[in-house]
Order: sequence, then structure tokens, then C-alpha cells
Amino acid sequence: MDILIVESELVIAEAMASALQTRGHAVVIVNSAEQALVHPLPEVLVAEWQLCGPDGLDLLSEYRLQGGQPHTVFIASDPTLEGCREAFHKGAAEFLAKPFRLKELVQAVEQAGAVREAHFHASYTANRESQQIAPRDLLAFALRQRVGPTCRARMATAVAELIQNSVEHAYPCRMGEIWIDATVDEREMVVRVHDDGIGFDSAKVAGEHLASTRHNGLARAAALAERIELESCVGQGATIILRFGACLVDYDTDDNIDLSELDFFTPDTSEQLLRTLEVDGVESIFQVSPAQAVVIGRLLCGPDPSRIAAQALRS
Repeated sequence: MDILIVESELVIAEAMASALQTRGHAVVIVNSAEQALVHPLPEVLVAEWQLCGPDGLDLLSEYRLQGGQPHTVFIASDPTLEGCREAFHKGAAEFLAKPFRLKELVQAVEQAGAVREAHFHASYTANRESQQIAPRDLLAFALRQRVGPTCRARMATAVAELIQNSVEHAYPCRMGEIWIDATVDEREMVVRVHDDGIGFDSAKVAGEHLASTRHNGLARAAALAERIELESCVGQGATIILRFGACLVDYDTDDNIDLSELDFFTPDTSEQLLRTLEVDGVESIFQVSPAQAVVIGRLLCGPDPSRIAAQALRS
């Protein structure tokens, strides 16, 4: 991310910049609000609350007048309750009191990326080139959100089908636009594909066109998602919503793994599975292949052959 640090004490500013640069961020340091306004609007503003001349709040207010709203972290030696309230009212994301740990600064700054990337929005020209570009953009977004490979592949393939459907049917006689929105949480990725083309009778399409994947792109998209929702009327465009189970992958730890990507379970994974499955109602947090379901079933039943059938059915 592009980060602008506005700090009058150079030693402090350089320490903050070093910590953020080691995380891969681009950092610029200035020592006043006037100098800050010479630079392009940053993605993240880290500003001293009390500056000589215009202070940090004045700077944030000026950015807002210009139509910008950077993710803002204020730092102050002795922040007041009234000052904090005013800063948050103006849109600040965090207020750090000196002295603070650099880890706290990094966490406050990188919340900007989490907030921004939790939602994807983009528009594309309705043409065949977008069948390649849009799925790749969504793949990059899903990867940043730690969505597992299986879900990413299903999602991107389904979106390519929807783009083709819009190109061929929504705009048969003219150029048009396709809008895509996506959100991710710990359990689900939701993708909305919208066009303002000729539309269709959603009830009729849901009944007739989702039966066969061989000749119909909507049917293929529906097969790849956990759920598909069609919202359309003739002459009023269409919105198609796809919902995917999205068990997230933590690349720093072994928690919350998409088990369907594993060829086998390590002893640690097996122990974690068995501990978790002792709690009723939590089986849905795991995504597994059929072969893995058999493994889990046998792990659950133990060495008693009489329990194998029942536990295999459960898994």
C-alpha cells in the first residue's frame, strides 16, 4: 500500500517507515500538513495529531474536501477523549498513544487492506476478452482473501460462464457493461454478476435452463456453486448471485485448512480433526474429498469393525 507518514520527529518517522517497508509497503515521510498536500492522496495516512501549523485533523479534513478518504491512523503523545471522538467522527480508523509498539502500528495500517479487499467491485466491457480478465481479477482477490484453491477454481470457472452468458444473450445487438461484486467471509464467498441487457423471465429460466450442464452455461455455473440465485425481468437486465463454501486457508499457521487440497493427513492434522469433531455440529467447517471422508470415518470409529459402517455414513 502507498503510505504517507506525517511526523515532526524524524527518528520516530524513520522507525515507523522501516517497520512498514519491511512489510512491502511504499512509504513517504513528510513533517507537516503543508508538505503532505503536495503529494498524491495516499491509501493510508499516518499522521501526528499535534503538528506545527495545520494539525493532523486539519489535514484529514482537507483530504475530505478534495473527495479523498485515506485510511487514517493518528498518533499523539497525550490524546484526549474529546480529540479521539473528533478524529473518529472525521473518519479516522485508529488513534495510537505514544509510546506505542511498531507491531501495533503495522496492525492498524494493514487493517486498511483487510477492509478494502473484503469487497471486490469492477466493471467490464461485455466481450470475449472479459471472459479471461474478469475471472483472473477475481482469482487474485480470492487469493488475497486466503480462499482455498478448490473454491477459487470453481468460482472463476462459474464467473467465466456468466460473462459468456451476458455477452451472448444480454447484449445481442449492442455493446454493454457487466458489473461484478464479490464478498468473502470465513464461511462463504458471494459473487454477483449484473448486466443491464435485455433480461429474461427468471422463473422460466430456472425451470428450463438449469437442468443440463452439457449445453447451458447457467447450468454449469449452478453446478459449480453451492447456490445460484437469478434476479431478472424482461427488458430490465439481470443479476445472478453465486454462493460458494469458502473455507479459508491460513498461510502462516495450520489453522482453518481446506482439507480437500491434502493428499493425506499428517498426525497433527488427524489429531486436530478428531478433537474438533468431538464437538457436535461443527463438521461443516471441513471441506473434504470422498476419499478423505472414508479416512475420517475410520478415524472416528477406531479399530472396532462394528462401528465402521455407521461412522462412514456420518462422515
